Parts: sequence; structure tokens; C-alpha cells
Amino acid sequence: MSVRSFFAFATIAFSMIAVSFPAAAADTKRDIQTIKDADFFGFDLRTEQNVSLDQCKTSCIGDKSCKAFTYNPKVKWCFLKSDFKTMNAFPGAIAGKIVETAGQQERDIGAAPRLTFLSNDLIQQAHDFKDNLTLADDQQGQGVDSLTANARLDLTANNLADSLKSFHGALSITPDDADLWLETARAAASLGSAESSTTGQAVVDALNGYELTRTTAKRAEALAVLATALERNANYRPALDAYKASLALVGAKDVQTAYLQLKSTQGFRVTEHTVDADSATPRACVTFSEALVKTTDYTPFVMLNGEAPKALETKNKQICVEGLTHGQTYKIGFRTGLPSSVDEVLEAPVSIDVYIKDRSQMVRFTGDSFVLPSTARRGIPIVSVNMTSANLKLYRIGDRAIAPLLTNSQFLSQLDGYSAQNIQDQSGELVWQGSIDIANELNKDIVTSFPVDEALPERKPGIYVMTATAANGPAQEWNSQATQWFLVSDIGVTTYAGTDGLNVFTRSLASAKPIAGVELQLLAKNNEVLGTATTDENGRATFTAGLIRGTAALTPAVITARNGTSDYVFLDMTRAGFDLSDRGVTGRAAPGAIDVLTFTERGIYRAGETVHAQSLARDTDGNAIENLPLTFIFSRPDGVEDRRIVSQTSNLGGYTVDFPTQENAMRGTWTMNIYTDPKGSAIATKSFLVDDFVPDRTEMEIKTEAKEVGPDTPATITVSGKYLYGAPAAGLTLEGDVGIKPTRESAAYKGFLFGLADEEASEDSRLPIDGLPELDENGEASTDLTISELPATTQLLNATVYMRMQEAGGRAIERSLT
Repeated sequence: MSVRSFFAFATIAFSMIAVSFPAAAADTKRDIQTIKDADFFGFDLRTEQNVSLDQCKTSCIGDKSCKAFTYNPKVKWCFLKSDFKTMNAFPGAIAGKIVETAGQQERDIGAAPRLTFLSNDLIQQAHDFKDNLTLADDQQGQGVDSLTANARLDLTANNLADSLKSFHGALSITPDDADLWLETARAAASLGSAESSTTGQAVVDALNGYELTRTTAKRAEALAVLATALERNANYRPALDAYKASLALVGAKDVQTAYLQLKSTQGFRVTEHTVDADSATPRACVTFSEALVKTTDYTPFVMLNGEAPKALETKNKQICVEGLTHGQTYKIGFRTGLPSSVDEVLEAPVSIDVYIKDRSQMVRFTGDSFVLPSTARRGIPIVSVNMTSANLKLYRIGDRAIAPLLTNSQFLSQLDGYSAQNIQDQSGELVWQGSIDIANELNKDIVTSFPVDEALPERKPGIYVMTATAANGPAQEWNSQATQWFLVSDIGVTTYAGTDGLNVFTRSLASAKPIAGVELQLLAKNNEVLGTATTDENGRATFTAGLIRGTAALTPAVITARNGTSDYVFLDMTRAGFDLSDRGVTGRAAPGAIDVLTFTERGIYRAGETVHAQSLARDTDGNAIENLPLTFIFSRPDGVEDRRIVSQTSNLGGYTVDFPTQENAMRGTWTMNIYTDPKGSAIATKSFLVDDFVPDRTEMEIKTEAKEVGPDTPATITVSGKYLYGAPAAGLTLEGDVGIKPTRESAAYKGFLFGLADEEASEDSRLPIDGLPELDENGEASTDLTISELPATTQLLNATVYMRMQEAGGRAIERSLT
């Protein structure tokens, strides 16, 4: 490209956005901005002596080549400057610079608001870049005009790096020049490719220029430049938002054209579609470029073969059409106007043809349960799709290899060809292989029972594992195979660990009756036999506490149970026990040899009152412990120990201490720890409050006969208040609010759930109740409550009314009504 043609291109690029906005008036007004105790060093134009400050200003304004000046009041000398850069401190001097404004200046619209469509990191990056701007070593001594002129010359010569360097050097001198920031941004955006760093720099420069704008036209121009930079940087959604913000200020035609062109290619649109044909209920999903509105019903915007779909699921950016049939072709259509979460709609109808192919061959087992009951017919269910037969292999791992199997986390895992061969070669044996016929039905899940008794008429102690593959499928050793671990047993094993050791209980899975005579083994991680035991007539056996305290390789790993020669089962000790905390029966922590229950007669005390602490000491059998020296340590709210009190006398294991608080005691939560040995750990802890509290002196009751409340359904709320000594609370003021909480359940329709299944739970809201009256002479008041602002949800809403009745001193009590 020739220099002349490139210069034309650069000129067009520079004017691409700027020409759309109102041009400044041809005549500009030159004014002076002065700064005390400062000096613009260098760039001397001429010196005028014996002049006043006003005469110095007039000389600079009248000379077009004058850009700034420094005036020395002591000697009345005026140093006129042809340019300026960073000011130097000069006590007593006055620096001034020319400020040019249009003849018809636009109204100041204030500081630029924060752009919410840009990330905080990007905004901070722009601020940091502006704050750290400095002149390069080879730019020292140059002014704004010379640096800007050099930047423009370098730009016409396609020397972008040097051009930006000069632009940024000029900006380090005048960092508050919005026009210069925007010119720099245009330069970076016009010549940089989408992959280069200059487009990112253009965004930073444009953002800094935007934040300096204070007029409508200039702010609209800055937003358009920012949009162009974001578009070149492939940040299409923020670019569209920037274009929209610019057009909201000034409806420039070329900005509108650029916005519509970008919107047509990168706006809200369909990006892809997928078909889930391997599911028993196939569906087709269409993905959009932006998130969809959670509370919108999209059924009217979707067509399936020209009709409304029977089932539709909307989530994030996807709309999935469900209820399709394998082997069928469908036309899915989306109507114009389908809304998105970014205030854009589908501009044109979209039609997509999809074919639901037959399901791929598949074989699997039903779960990770591995114990088959020994009663009735024993079979392992095999689930298959579009298969007429399956190849099966059955391996056995002996009982002495159970602990290593659990330690290596291989138990209940899916096997591939290599791991199955490893079992056969090293840790187990192949006991049976063959195929099973399947009564196939096209595209349906077929369950076929594998007869365990026919394949294994005699079973040995240990665990069995079966793999299944398609008879005509590819046999790749690295592919995972359908895997089922199992053993056949009638023994159910339950363990309880406590201070007395490990208690093991065995019961029949068929009848739940205890099983006596079951031989138990406790194995460690290293396969060491830690202990053996036999269950009694209650099905119980106990391993002493020392056997379960092993660490590292001697940590208990598995309990094996054998009843006779054929019934065998094991229990993995490394897995977590039952957690009943979600059922409200977590219980207290297991006590040690001494169990202490501690309490106080109250939960809150005033400073100066005495805390009466009491403790009951019991042993592991629940017997009272007499003459036990208990140390009570009282700690302040800041954690500092206040004092210690030792209680040695007791009555039936009961201990009491009196703790008088000081008049200036610290307010807050105090802690009382009880020790048998102060150097050890606390065996009980209790907390209490020390605060300046005053008991309630009033009582309030709120009532309503209404069952519902809403924008068009007022509810009359009646309030009655009284003093606790009996007099009505006449003249007391009320304040209140109403809490709105979404719910899916209703007491009137038990068992039903309300609202869309994929709707996320919205936050609770609380709205003030205005215009509440004072209580009348009878201590009563009523108000008609309506709720005008309801959250957008398909769920039911519960309203809770909170009322507060205030005494003359401002103290209030609160009551609620749902």
C-alpha cells in the first residue's frame, strides 16, 4: 500500500465516529486557567517585563502561538510559552495555560456514570494505566503539541508503536484531555488487529476518555469510540451495550449503522443445537447466545412441526423440546420476539430440522449395591438397549484379598479391560464367562436377569465382580465396561464404636432375627488380622477398644463375617457411618470418663449481680461422683480470664459456685469452663450474658381475619397494646413492615408443589408499612394493609406482618403475624 493510500485510509478511520457528532463552533474562545506557586518550565516564546498579571494574560490570549505562561509577581516579568508540560513547584510564581472553548458551549451534564457492562478489573486497569503514565527518556523536553504532532506523523507512516508512545507521552502531560484520549483510542483501534494488544489498549484509552466527558455530544462520541474498540477486541456484548448507550444520548446515523451491523452478527441469536438421542425420552436442545429470562414462559414462542410442543424445558441459555420419538424428523421453529435477559429479542424467525436417530447400543447394571439376598431366586438385573446378546465375564476375589481391594479404592469401581485382566492375573480368578440372550425391543430399556445360581452353584468366601459388553461391539481394552460387584449373603452387619470398644451385631436379612455363631474377623489396612470374635445368642460380639485404635497400616479396614461354609459378607470400616444430623438427632458429643452437666439459673445478668453456677458430675454408668475438685474458670467476652473458683464439696455429685460480677463488668457473652485438671481440656462449657437489660413493660397483640393480602386484596390488621400493670397503652406509636417469602408448599394442598420446577429460589423481601396510626384511648389501632410490590415468581408467597410498639423513651417490642 502506498503512503498516499494509507494516509487516506487513516484519515477515514479517524473520522469514522467523530463525524456523526455535532462539530464545535468555528470560533473558539481562548481563556486562561491559572495555578499559584507553579511554573511551566521551558518552551519560552518571549519575555515581557514590567507588566501586571492581567497584562500578561492579555498578551498570551492575543498571541495564537502562546499556549501558557509563567508570571513572577516580584519582578513583574511575564514568560510566554509556546507549549507546556508537567508543572514544577515555584513558590510565589503564577502559572497559566490557555483553555479553548467553543463559542456555544454545551451544558455540563456532570461526571460520567460507571459503565455496568464493563468488569471492575478492566476499569481498574484503565485507572492504573492513567496513573502510571510518564514521559519516556527520549521524550524529555518535549511538549504536548510536539508529541501530538509526532504521534500523528507516525500514524500516517503506519508506525503504530511509536505513534501510541507519543500519544501516551502527551497524555502524561495532560492526563485530563478527553479529546486526546479518544484520538489515541481511535488510532489504536483503527490499525490493530483483533488478536493484537493494541485493541485492548484502545479499550483502556477510550474508557479513560469517556470518564473525562461532561457534555452530551462528547460522551456519546466517547461511547461510540469505546464500542468500536470493544468490537475490535471481540468483546461483542459490551460493544453492543456501549453502542446502545451512545445512541441513547445522540442518535448518530453511522453509529446506528455500526450497531445494527454488529447486532445482526453478534446480537441475541441461536448459536447451536444438539440432539440427545440416547435417552429413553429423547429431546432436542437449542442454545442461544445470551441467557434467557427465568420467569418467562417460552411455550408461545416455540413450535414443533407447526404446533405447540407438549413439553419444554428452559435453563440458562437453552430451550429443550422434550417428548420426541426415535426415528422421527422434526421441524423446530422459534418465533420473532423471543425475549432474552439482555433486553434483546429474536429479530427473525428461526427454523431447525432435527432427526432423532435410534439409540446407540448400551449395557449397564442398576447400581452400586452389592449384597444379593440368599433367599428366593437370585438374579442380577442387566439393562440393555438395542442389543440381542451380551458377553459376560465373572471374576472372584478371595476373602484374604478384601482388605487390599478396599485400601486401593478399587472396590465398586468401573473396570476396563486392563483392570479386569489384572484381577484375573494377580488378585483373583476368572470363574465363568459366556453370553446371555436378550429379548430386544427397539430403543427400549430391556432388563434381563442373570441367573447367579446356574453360573455359580457353589460359592466361596470373597467378592464377585461381573463385566458386560456388547456381543458385536468394539473390544477396546481401555474402554470402561459395565461392572457389577456382588456377593450372596443373609448376614446383615451393624457396628457401634464407643469407649467399650467395637460392638458388632449380626442379623438375618430375611427375618431380621439375631444370628448366633457368626465368625468375625477384624482386618487392618495391611491385611493383618487384628482380632476374631463369635456372636452370641443376641447376635452380638465385641472387639476391645485397643484393637480399633491402630493408626497408619494398622487402622481397621474391614470386618468379615462367615456363617458356615457358604454364607459370607464383609463391612467396609473406612466408609463414613450414618450421619443423622439432617434428621435432628445429632446428639451431644460422647463424654469421657467424667460427664459433667453445667447450667446457670438465668441466661442474662446485670453488672454487679451474682451468677449461681451448678454442675452435676456422673461416671460412665451414670453414678454420682463425690468429692471431685472441679475448677470453674470464668472468661470475659474478650477471652481474658477473669477468675478461678474451685468447688470441692458436693451433694449426690452436685457442685455449686457463686460468681459475683463487678459493677463495671465487661458487657457481652461470658464463658465458664469446668476442669478436673486446669492444665488439661475443659470437660464442660457454659456461656451467659452480662448486659444492661430492662424487662418489657408493655404487651402487644396483632390479629386479622384475612386469609390473603395483595395489591387488590387489603387485609385489616388490628393491634391492641397494654402496659403489664394493666393500663391500655394509649398514645403509643406503631411502626412495621411486611416480609414476603416465596414457598412451593401450601397447607391447603398437601403433597403439591407450586411454581416452575427450574425456577431458582428468590430472596426474601421486606417492605415498610407506612401511615400507621397511634393507639387510641383503649390501646387499640387498625390499618388496612395492601402489598403493591410483589416479586416476579410463579411460586406461592407467604406474608409475615411485623409490628413494633414504641414507648415514650423509644424502646419497642415486636410481634409478628403470618
